[in-house]
Amino acid sequence: MGDVEVTKQAYAKIFQNYASRNSDLNEVVRRMLDRFISLLSGEKVLDVGCANGRESKYLFEHSLDVTGCDISEEFIQLARENCPGCEFVVSDMRMLGKGEKYDGLWVSASFLHVPKSDARATLEGFFELLNPGGVMYVSVMKGDFDGLRPNVALNWPERHFSDYGENEIEGLLEGAGFTVIENESVKTEWGSTFLHLFCKKS
Repeated sequence: MGDVEVTKQAYAKIFQNYASRNSDLNEVVRRMLDRFISLLSGEKVLDVGCANGRESKYLFEHSLDVTGCDISEEFIQLARENCPGCEFVVSDMRMLGKGEKYDGLWVSASFLHVPKSDARATLEGFFELLNPGGVMYVSVMKGDFDGLRPNVALNWPERHFSDYGENEIEGLLEGAGFTVIENESVKTEWGSTFLHLFCKKS
């Protein structure tokens, strides 16, 4: 079984617990959402790896046309209940790249589940989804790792994580065609560091 399928099955087991622990927006995510909204030149947004729809709902409440996608059917059901005004679809982010175009992609703590062997092609798909001048936000954990990792503290099963150095993720984004316009490093309360990047399709 591949790492992505292992991760999907892990979320099928923990989705209720995950959703209850992540029902409220923290200060950092809210700040990133507000910055993302300020950079948009249009209203059509795709929330990639939307989980329970928490951030989709925030974007919708700011008068945006929001679609959310997630590989987890369980999360999509929760998202539909959480934000009836948004459209939600079950989809593997690695398979995106054709179809509708968007003014913004919100990719919060989800691309980090894509194995590095699929990372470049996934980002190229994201690039194709954006209208010219479109904006993408993506967040990843800082580090050097590509494999399965459990959350021992919460007794959650193994999921795939890809951690990146700053130069590594910027180079990957630029290689896929993006222009990186902002990169902020933020340490979390549990000790890990997240890289928050804003990119444009020029």
